[in-house]
Amino acid sequence: MFVKVYADHSVKLEDPNNFRAFKLVVTGNPAILDTARKALAGVAELPDERTAWISEAALRRFEGVAQDADWQQNLSAMIEKAKPHGWIDETRKAIKAHIEWQE
Repeated sequence: MFVKVYADHSVKLEDPNNFRAFKLVVTGNPAILDTARKALAGVAELPDERTAWISEAALRRFEGVAQDADWQQNLSAMIEKAKPHGWIDETRKAIKAHIEWQE
């Protein structure tokens, strides 16, 4: 699954049932990092152009998955599997993802 920031600054959850891959995709290049940060307010923090911390709560609220109990359970399982690898920030309740820039 991946969170995508489109050129119009909309943010959507794509490929939501792929729990084996997780990333942030941004339409554009790293020069628009500040614009991407604004589009992702409340969804993710971008400390640099390579790393995103995506809010677990925001993921759970996306259209199409918010009311899907099986999806919610699968996300919880994915988070548990990611913890030993350092991909979960317990303090901010966020999941680490790499950023893929698409020009």
